[in-house]
Amino acid sequence: MPDDSGNLMRAFGDRRNHYAPSLADRAQFIATLISGGDSRVAIDPRSCTNKYACPPMPSPDLVCFSSCTASPISQRGFDRAGECYDAVAGGDRAERLQSYHRGIEDTLLRHFGAAGLADVILCRSGTDALLTGAALLAAERPGDTMTAILPIASETGTGVPLAAAGRWFDGPAAGTPLPGCTIDSIQVLLRTADGTPRSEDELNSAFVSAARNANGRPVIYVTHGSKTGLIAPTEAPTGIDVIVDACQARIDVASVAAYLRRGWPVAVTGSKFFGGPAFSGALLFPRERLASPPRSGLTWSAHAHRDADDLGMILRWMAALDTIEAFHLRAGDVAGVLRDLASAVERELRDIPALVPIDGLQARGTGWADAPSIFTFAVRDPAAPRRLLPTAELRLLYDRLARDGILLGQPVDLGSFGGLRIAIGARDLLDSRAAGRLDLVFDALANVTASSGSWRRAATPGRS
Repeated sequence: MPDDSGNLMRAFGDRRNHYAPSLADRAQFIATLISGGDSRVAIDPRSCTNKYACPPMPSPDLVCFSSCTASPISQRGFDRAGECYDAVAGGDRAERLQSYHRGIEDTLLRHFGAAGLADVILCRSGTDALLTGAALLAAERPGDTMTAILPIASETGTGVPLAAAGRWFDGPAAGTPLPGCTIDSIQVLLRTADGTPRSEDELNSAFVSAARNANGRPVIYVTHGSKTGLIAPTEAPTGIDVIVDACQARIDVASVAAYLRRGWPVAVTGSKFFGGPAFSGALLFPRERLASPPRSGLTWSAHAHRDADDLGMILRWMAALDTIEAFHLRAGDVAGVLRDLASAVERELRDIPALVPIDGLQARGTGWADAPSIFTFAVRDPAAPRRLLPTAELRLLYDRLARDGILLGQPVDLGSFGGLRIAIGARDLLDSRAAGRLDLVFDALANVTASSGSWRRAATPGRS
């Protein structure tokens, strides 16, 4: 990380004055901040939030443990993005955008220990980064058929299987293949029907079997941090191409460097663990691999996120860097904090009768990334406690909690039932008040689940 203490103090110091332009300029800044994403970040005019229930402005009154899905922008991130916006507007736009672009790339390379190992391709989202990776691998062997082998969409994201198959994943063109991409896909279940994670040996064998039966060239997606925190597969078959989906960014520097040294591209975001505003993605692509074939592989599309003038993406990344820089300096000191918070979550989940903890990542070592930071739980049906609520009904509970100022990870499918998630992110690990906010979450969960299901009869205004 840079040794520029002035930048760090500006990013994380005590700011007496927040970013406060005129109302008209502020509105234009916010519109730019959320521009260039896709339908998931469009603001509903009735709820004033996006699909993730996040407003586009800092929301200090919200209690957020939603970093496995999305987080509202922090005040410091908002200020830093605002300073970037003003700087670009007040000078040579192209030159300043290019400067910020390079600065983001350099910071990501330093944070992930990838300097000299990879080049950074900034993308609008993690899904976009995976689409970019698929296209680049396809460009290495023009005309060859590929088969993407990846975890089931409920553990990665609805658009990920399409992106891995080299297809647009959002909007009117969703499902349309990119030029030159002929990619099949196979999805692998990570859990049994009762929500229990499959064993590592069973999962690794399933990916090996899928690779053997693949049509054409197999490409395995190592998901280093699924929606529920799982890592799968833990071992990829030798001699098989791999793309690493580390979009949750719940990954240590050594693992990223090890993946890159094996020639594996790694996709990350600033909008999950690091709590930046959605969307900000990046693909760390092994430098030697980009050198052959030529970089012409990057011209596979005229998609707007290839446009160097994508100010919205730059602003979102600048907001995310605010936390990334601070976390980098303290990453060696947060493992104990995470263990304490994790113990509190696990204890409270057991103590509320209506909640059923669902197994996720098991601790693998002493580092912060070796410990679970996403905690999934099912909810009993108030009218029939032996029945666990499906995802559609959990959405009503999720919306009720959001209306009450509690934002959790969105419901995920776990077979015949669904799960909500409490996610501990970098912002929580840097904030001594996180334990107190967790108390508020569990107070709300205890109250709402004891209300005989009254939340099922109240839909969120302006949301489906």
